[in-house]
Amino acid sequence: MIVDRIENAHLYAPLHRRLEKAFAALRDPALAQQPDGRYEIEGDDLFYIVQHYTTRPVDQARFESHKKYIDIQALLAGEEILGYAPTAGLEVGVPYDEAKDIMFHRVGTIATWARLEPGVFCFLFPHDAHLPSCQITGPAEVHKVVFKIRV
Repeated sequence: MIVDRIENAHLYAPLHRRLEKAFAALRDPALAQQPDGRYEIEGDDLFYIVQHYTTRPVDQARFESHKKYIDIQALLAGEEILGYAPTAGLEVGVPYDEAKDIMFHRVGTIATWARLEPGVFCFLFPHDAHLPSCQITGPAEVHKVVFKIRV
């Protein structure tokens, strides 16, 4: 997992050939005006999902991980915390669903927490289990974008 400010995104472009396009879309101010839904940049190889939701208590969240995609998660409005743990240390709770590219893990030891707010992004690899959408001090309305980059 990598957590950094959007102005430093250029430092990570060498990690994957599609990152520059993802970060360019993330820096575009028009992104915040798009309605909730899926938007393709390079078909299924690079797309993003815009969503609105209310954060939830940590005990109502589930660790998730993916095999086919790297996530870049960023908030356009609101705030949340996101838990992280390596998948190697977690027990599978719901087996991998290949069609949805997701598996859920039983909550184990959380290695670290990341605070997400506008201007910050979180880069999650397939071996990074994450516990997203968690409230900080109480429920908060969030406007989020999640980029999906095929590995």
